[in-house]
Amino acid sequence: MNRALVLAGALVLLGCQGKVRGHPSEDPKRPDQHTRRDLDLSGEQEAFLAELAATADAQPNNFDALARSGLAHMDFTLAGVLRLRDRAEQDLEAAFALNPNDPLLNRSLGRFYNLRAVAGDDSKAQMQVRVYAALLGDADPATMDDASFVAYSFFMLGRILSEKTNGNKLAALRKVGQLEAELAARVQAQPDNIELRALAGNFAFFFAGNIPLDRQRRVADAVAYFEVLRARWADLRAGAKDPTHCPNTWENFMFELAEGYMVLERGADARVIYAELAVIREPRTRAKELIAHVAAERLRNFDAYVGEMRLMPPWPSDVSNCVVCHAWSSDVGLGSLYSVEDVRLSDVPSQAQYKPILGSLAPGRAGGEIAGRQRLPDAVAGLIERECSPCHFEAGEVAELLDLSDADAIERSAALIEARVSAGEMPPDRGLSGDDRAVIRAWATGLMND
Repeated sequence: MNRALVLAGALVLLGCQGKVRGHPSEDPKRPDQHTRRDLDLSGEQEAFLAELAATADAQPNNFDALARSGLAHMDFTLAGVLRLRDRAEQDLEAAFALNPNDPLLNRSLGRFYNLRAVAGDDSKAQMQVRVYAALLGDADPATMDDASFVAYSFFMLGRILSEKTNGNKLAALRKVGQLEAELAARVQAQPDNIELRALAGNFAFFFAGNIPLDRQRRVADAVAYFEVLRARWADLRAGAKDPTHCPNTWENFMFELAEGYMVLERGADARVIYAELAVIREPRTRAKELIAHVAAERLRNFDAYVGEMRLMPPWPSDVSNCVVCHAWSSDVGLGSLYSVEDVRLSDVPSQAQYKPILGSLAPGRAGGEIAGRQRLPDAVAGLIERECSPCHFEAGEVAELLDLSDADAIERSAALIEARVSAGEMPPDRGLSGDDRAVIRAWATGLMND
C-alpha cells in the first residue's frame, strides 16, 4: 500500500482513543460495563479531607494550604477514590498558579495528569505541558537523570495530545516518533535499567492502541521490552512492587504482556501468563480479582483472541494505570475491555482486602518535626520531614520498621537511607530529584567518613 495513503489514514484516525469501534463494551444497552465502585472512606477520613479542603478554600492565596489539600486528595485518588480527582486537580492547579517553580508540586501534578493521559483524555494536555515545562526547564533529554527523563516522557505525551487537540495531527505523529526514538536510545544506553524498559513498553502499547500506523511493530516492541521486565522482575526497584503501595504491579504488567502475545499470535506464551494470572496472589485486591476473572475468560475463548488487534491498548492500563497498580478494594472500570463474553463487575463478587489510608498525609508535605532536629543539616531535616513523615513518623504505615522521627535514629540509618534514595526506591513510586538525592548522599557520606 502507498505509504502516503497509510499516513493520511493515520492522520485522520489519530484522534481515536482506546479500542476501535465495534468493541463489545461500547454497547449502550450495557451501562453497567462503565460503572465502578470507589473505595469507601470512613467518617474520619472524610473529615480529614474536608478540613484540608476547608482550609484551602479559606486561604486561596496560601500555597502550602492548597498544596497540602491537593496532594492529600491526590493520594486518596491514587488509592482508588477517583471521585476526589477533580478536587485534587483544583487545589494543585491553584497552588501551581501561585508558585509554578515548586519541583515537588510540579512533579506530582504532572504525573497526576497521567490519569487522564493514559485513558486518552486530552482535556488537561496543555496544562500538563505547562507543569512539566516549569519542572524541566531547558534541560537536554539526553543529559537528564532518570527521574527527570520519566517526567520528560510524559511532558512529550502532553505535547502529543495537545497537538492532536489543536488539529496538528502531523506534528503529533512527529512527536510520537521523536519520543519513541529517545526511549529506544535511552534503553540501549542503559540495557540493565528495568524501569526504562517498563516505561518504553507502556508507551509502545499505548501508541499501538491509539495510532493506526505501524501497530504490529509497536506491539512487538512493547512485548520485547516487557519480556525483559518479566525475566528480571526481581531487579525492579522495590518501590514499584511494594506490596502495600503497589500491590498490583505484577498483574498489571503481565496482563499487558499476555495481550501483546495474543496480538502477535504467540498463543503458547500468552496461555502461560493467563494461567498464572487466573490464580489470585496475596494480598488480595479488587484489581487482582478482576484481572484473574478476565484471564480465565481469555483462556475459555482463547482462539477468538489470537491475532486480535482490538486488545490494544491493553486493559486495564488504558483505564487508569496509576490506580490499577495502587488500588486495593476499589473497582477497575470495564468500559474499555474487549471481551467475547459479557463481562460485568457484578460477575465477580469481591473479597478484596482493605488498605487503611487514614492520615496518610500526601507525599511531600510535613507531618511533624524531627526530635533533635538541630543535630541535622537543615536541608536534610527538611527533606525527611517533607518526604518521609507520612510513612516513617509515629502512626505511619512502616514506622515500626524504620522510625525517622528522631535525629539519633536517622543518623543510625544514614547508610540505608542513602542507599534507598540513590536507588530511586524512596519515596515509593516517585523517588527524589537529582538535587535532593545529592543532599542526602553528601550528608550520609560525611557521617560515614567521620
